[in-house]
Amino acid sequence: MMCVEVPHLRYVVAAAEHRSFRRAAAALNITQPTLSKRIRQLEERLGMLLFERLTGGAQLTANGEQFLIVAKRVLSDLDSMESYAKSTNAGDAGRFRVGFYTALAGPLRDVVVGFGEQHPKLDLDILEDNRISLIPLLERGSIDIAIVLGEPAYRDYAHMSLWSERIMVALPETHPLARRDFVYWTDLKSERFVLSLRDPGPEIRDIVLGKLALPGDQPFIKQVKAHHSAVLGGINSNREISLACESSSVPAWPRVVFREVRDGNGATRLGFVAYWRRDNRNPILKQFLTWLQAHPAVPTAHIPAFH
Repeated sequence: MMCVEVPHLRYVVAAAEHRSFRRAAAALNITQPTLSKRIRQLEERLGMLLFERLTGGAQLTANGEQFLIVAKRVLSDLDSMESYAKSTNAGDAGRFRVGFYTALAGPLRDVVVGFGEQHPKLDLDILEDNRISLIPLLERGSIDIAIVLGEPAYRDYAHMSLWSERIMVALPETHPLARRDFVYWTDLKSERFVLSLRDPGPEIRDIVLGKLALPGDQPFIKQVKAHHSAVLGGINSNREISLACESSSVPAWPRVVFREVRDGNGATRLGFVAYWRRDNRNPILKQFLTWLQAHPAVPTAHIPAFH
């Protein structure tokens, strides 16, 4: 079987560019006899003459000119592969997959979009899905990191607490509370809430119950099988209201206003947490965690050792 080695290609390219075996050998820091021997071996393996040996140097034959085109292309591809491998090992290139289930807005958008802009060679995949789906995807290695709402709960994974967002009440623009700059939970006691069964609806429902439920007196909560964005878009003049994280209030929704919800301690907030597998060897993950921790909205925290 004929075998053409990479050094053979480099010898041919150098000899063609310098039009001399002597000058090509000097440029490659090898002896002229070595270069001449290797090119001769290559010609014998190919069964064709690549160079005409002249008194004043070496000139490509017609076959040599065609071979040179292929050799340059192969060497260029090899150089690109080597550069890609180095970038990947350094965490600057390759594939990275982020899963989340809230709006790609606020600090989350800053982090994900900014990281992609800083790593243009990166193949960045984003996946929006429910938490009940994201954690199994993380376990199977289908995503590298999951960013979800709530307190740290999945102790089998490495995690980092991130920023928190204010809970906002979504009101029809004609609602009496829409004229206020903010509202208190007690102002919402008699309201009719509509929430999504999809995330982050369940977390927000728990907050509503924690703030308004009393023995024998439960708040009215209607849960629907719709994305939270569809719920917000459906707020109308029938006095149904909803609740959402701050990032979901941008951009503006037609005929819907958002107001911060407070109690005696100020705004009600819901935190985000990032989870990743401890055995994840993707070098981009370490880069992303560093980028994530550096965001101004993320409190100073310790990132678990990355092995």
